[in-house]
Amino acid sequence: MHRLVSQIVVSGLLIASLLIWQSSPLWASPTQITTAGGIFPSWSPEGTKIAFSSTRAGGGYNIWVIPATGGTATQITTDGGLSSSWSPDGSTIAYESVSSGNYDLWVIPATGGTATQITTDSGFDQAPSWSPDGTQIAFNSSRNGNSDIWVMPASGGTATQVTTDPASDFCPSWSPDGTQIAFYSDRSGNYDIWVIPAAGGTATQITTDQAWDWWPSWSPDGTQIAFASSRSGNWDIWVIPATGGTATQITTDPAWDDDPAWSPDGSQIAFDSDGEIWVTCFSGPSSTEESTWGRIKSMFR
Repeated sequence: MHRLVSQIVVSGLLIASLLIWQSSPLWASPTQITTAGGIFPSWSPEGTKIAFSSTRAGGGYNIWVIPATGGTATQITTDGGLSSSWSPDGSTIAYESVSSGNYDLWVIPATGGTATQITTDSGFDQAPSWSPDGTQIAFNSSRNGNSDIWVMPASGGTATQVTTDPASDFCPSWSPDGTQIAFYSDRSGNYDIWVIPAAGGTATQITTDQAWDWWPSWSPDGTQIAFASSRSGNWDIWVIPATGGTATQITTDPAWDDDPAWSPDGSQIAFDSDGEIWVTCFSGPSSTEESTWGRIKSMFR
């Protein structure tokens, strides 16, 4: 009898410890990467570098690249550059710039060199996002008089309109399988995260909070979307299942945290905070529930 009671007590303590472990935070304290200014982080495909935009050299914003662990940043563009996206093969960076006198998209070798303009429309073309297979670039454009999501060949050429809603749609982010594009829109009367097939079609609303949600970034495994939100009363980074559901707050600092970008291996999220680039580790939801309860049940066999 005493042995049975002891087993129950020990088992209860183990169950409690397992449940506490299972519900532990999914993130760690962020690490500051830049110290001389940086916004709009974008990971290199192998995860060792981060491109960003900065005015650190004077003369306006340009694209820079820094080791993902911090260190010396290298200037890539000299004629402007804001948000950027790395090509899947790591050779090229697409970015938006007003160097032509208008917001257009450009591409440049990831080590610097000669930039090539790939859009020339009189509308604003912004927020490039390279497709996972490297053949296309999604972006938002006002070329039809309204901000919509468009897709074009990565080498330049004719762009195809993806969203057609009268509302404003911004900042596309490809799903890792290339079949869907996340973006933010005020089509619900509030800025929320939406997802649409990459070929166009019916968009699905992902977030429904009354606060503003924007700048989505799809996780590499396709299960989650990171975004910036003011729902806590402050701008922070949040994560939500890619099909919708309950959002999880990732950052809690009083600073303005914005523009999340998921690392290629899914273990980290880069973001800008009050004008500097930071990185936080992220260990997303895993299949621990089955293994946890399997261990609990085995104690009573």
